[in-house]
Amino acid sequence: MKFPKDQIERKLRQWWQRKQSSPLRRRVADPRKTGGTVFDIQPAVSSQEVVQIMVQVERILGFKLDNSRIIKRGGYQNVEEFVSHVMPQLQNRFLKHQTVPQSTTKPVKGVIAHAR
Repeated sequence: MKFPKDQIERKLRQWWQRKQSSPLRRRVADPRKTGGTVFDIQPAVSSQEVVQIMVQVERILGFKLDNSRIIKRGGYQNVEEFVSHVMPQLQNRFLKHQTVPQSTTKPVKGVIAHAR
């Protein structure tokens, strides 16, 4: 099976767009320019919010993900940062999941077997 890159990237971007277009999203100017509090410099999407989309990505990939090793702590400022960070992580997990494990038994040291 090939990594469904286009499908996952499309899903991530659509999810980000829905998050950003929500009427509940707080819209403020850059607090570094206008003054403000530490709460005004929060990421556009927090790492906790990203877990929501990872559940949908798991369905596409067909296996459970360890989100703590994929999602960047603190969240993401924009969609490009999000997609460029998450996609390689997902592809690596997919490739590791697809590989067939080699023999799980170790040969006994000093023992040689010949087939006749």
